[in-house]
Amino acid sequence: MKQLLGVDFGTGGCKSTVIDSNGRVLATAFQEYPSEHLHPGWSEQNPDHWIEAFNYTVKACLANDNVDKDSIAAVAMSASTHNAVLLDRDDKVIRPCIMWNDQRSAPQAARLKESYGKLIFETAMQMPTATWTMPQMMWIKENDPDSFKKVHRILFTKDYVRHYVTGDYYTDHVDAAGSLFYNPRKAEWSPEMCELIGLPMEVLPKVLRSKDIAGYVRKEVAEITGLKEGIPVIAGCSDTAAEDFGAGAVRDGQVIVKMATAGNCNLITSKGVPHEKAYTYPHAVEGMWYMATGTNASASSYRWLRDALYMTEKTALEAKGEDVYLLMDKEAEQAPVGSRGLIFHPYILGERCPYFNAKARADFFGVSVVHDRKYFARAVLEGVAFSLFDCYQVVCEFAENMSEIRLIGGGAKSPLWCQTLCDVFGLPVKRPEHDDSSFGCALLAGVGIGVFSSELEAADKANSIKKIYYPNEENHKKYVAQFKIYQEIVKASTPIWEKLYDLSFE
Repeated sequence: MKQLLGVDFGTGGCKSTVIDSNGRVLATAFQEYPSEHLHPGWSEQNPDHWIEAFNYTVKACLANDNVDKDSIAAVAMSASTHNAVLLDRDDKVIRPCIMWNDQRSAPQAARLKESYGKLIFETAMQMPTATWTMPQMMWIKENDPDSFKKVHRILFTKDYVRHYVTGDYYTDHVDAAGSLFYNPRKAEWSPEMCELIGLPMEVLPKVLRSKDIAGYVRKEVAEITGLKEGIPVIAGCSDTAAEDFGAGAVRDGQVIVKMATAGNCNLITSKGVPHEKAYTYPHAVEGMWYMATGTNASASSYRWLRDALYMTEKTALEAKGEDVYLLMDKEAEQAPVGSRGLIFHPYILGERCPYFNAKARADFFGVSVVHDRKYFARAVLEGVAFSLFDCYQVVCEFAENMSEIRLIGGGAKSPLWCQTLCDVFGLPVKRPEHDDSSFGCALLAGVGIGVFSSELEAADKANSIKKIYYPNEENHKKYVAQFKIYQEIVKASTPIWEKLYDLSFE
């Protein structure tokens, strides 16, 4: 039986997964890597860390007794979008990669929106914000001109790693759409978009379908990882497209709510109709689209709380092979619904939907003498659920029909967090058996080499529903009232964020 390898490069780390042709998971491996935050709102990564993580996680998977490395028939990769890796004429990385959650290019995005917003929206199907590659490149051109002049090629995160594996210079249509330099309707790079910032079109890679073969494993990489030389490597896609696909979201009206490093609320649709408060992308499933609304810090907010308040416990529990997040959930469960009026806004890296404010700040509002650590833990879980519910309100504006909600991401491993989100939304929520991007990539690898006849066959064959959560109506009523206060605080805080942002650079 053929085996398939999927590799995902998330913001916090790399995960590799090996499956068989029935969609059964045989092995997984994960390795964290850091982000650098040199200034408030900045977020950069060293692409070398992705290569190291790829080598480590692939070797770890191949060392698993369930895996027959000679049976691995194809590889596919995914990663967060917008992250441009700049290469010089020698294919050397010019500077650290500005990540999707970096907010430094907010002024450039604002100028692009003011001067060319209508043109960009009509061509690239998005409104410019600091998330997108175009304003990031504009920032580099204005603030690091020497690096901009050296750019010979641009690849995105998964494409850079795949270039290491195969030597190819390709991207796929999903990552291309995440740049603002691409016209998704025409499926081609846009000269008009490139001209807006003076980017030479020749530095951009050729665009393939997500399921196309981009190249084959090089001898040097085979020797390092244990993969067979010459096996096909599929073009791949964004992490969001891969995880939606892996979670079985492949049909009109399905909604995915994601609690990972960032959070998303995505509608799967056969119509690519742009909306000013949403992101419109081609799906990994050919002919389909997903419309995404996103919050910048979802599970990363809980990780931030872990590092801020639970480091002693983290160290002690890890020494025993235990997970500190289980302790955090246990403490949070001891606090009542609503955290006795303590409200958290998870804007530790500014915020996207629906406020699109790079200057937004996180806060705990309503702190009193009764609040100890367990209340802060619960408030973070509730605050992230509120931010995703904010995103869901935008989806409701353009969704003609919504058939179901599926909850995915690392945060969805927490039953308490799943139930909290279900209670906030007031709707049933399905937890699929598989929900991560590396699994979706492994399925995509199978589609690319014909193990599965289509994306639909792969999704239907390999996925099932693990659990359905149903809302507690009493809790939902409490959360509806608290959510209104959550939004009122945002409105009142907006002018204060402006002042705090200015102070942070003094």
